[in-house]
Amino acid sequence: MEIEAMLTLAGHEAVALADDLDSAVAAATAERPDLALVDIQLTQGTSGLDVAKALNRLGIPVLFATGNCPHEKGRSLALGCLHKPITDRTLAAAIKVAESVLHGSGVQNRLPLAFHLY
Repeated sequence: MEIEAMLTLAGHEAVALADDLDSAVAAATAERPDLALVDIQLTQGTSGLDVAKALNRLGIPVLFATGNCPHEKGRSLALGCLHKPITDRTLAAAIKVAESVLHGSGVQNRLPLAFHLY
């Protein structure tokens, strides 16, 4: 199942898709998402770490969604990392945890095994 479908199933909306730094920044500026899911490996030689830095400057929180979570480098750039392959349940649970953290409630539930907070 595609990430967009998983988001819809969990009651969320994918407002934009981007596969490089420029398109990610343009989409984030136009759409102002509540949370961005960012892969580390992007096209055109750009990195999800660069996207996360740019989104941080825009005040948009980031969750990495990737096969190789950047532990040390990602710590200051994202709330956490969701390991691929991603299931609909894991994505929904990770977003719920991220929302709790963003709203100052802290972690109320157990973290999914494929997800860790920074």
